[in-house]
Amino acid sequence: MSVGNLIIDLDHRYLLSLINQVEYALRHPEESENLRMALDQLSDYAREHFAREEKLQLRIQFRGYMPHKMAHQSLLDRLDRIISEILEESDPQQLKARSAEITTLLRDWLLDHVLKEDMKMKPDLENLPPNAIG
Repeated sequence: MSVGNLIIDLDHRYLLSLINQVEYALRHPEESENLRMALDQLSDYAREHFAREEKLQLRIQFRGYMPHKMAHQSLLDRLDRIISEILEESDPQQLKARSAEITTLLRDWLLDHVLKEDMKMKPDLENLPPNAIG
């Protein structure tokens, strides 16, 4: 899953870690503050990551910048909808029952984007040091 940039690759790993935290919190809905905190962290970090990635794309003059930026916005909109659904659910047992479904959706959300979209940057990133930033 490496795109050839250490910072972006670390971001991707951290986003997966945050999704794992959301999964844990969904399986323990009685600790509602943990769930809200995990969702907030995932949302905030996704936004930070996308901004960092877009700056790097501008630096490398990535030809697919605008479609990629639009894909980021679409992903954030989808993430916001998922989070709203989770937070609107008042039955903790229902959240627990849906935890695998929601986690799979979040993992697919991230992995699909990384494998299909972010990998398109790899050839352009090979011309920069592996820890380059935007």
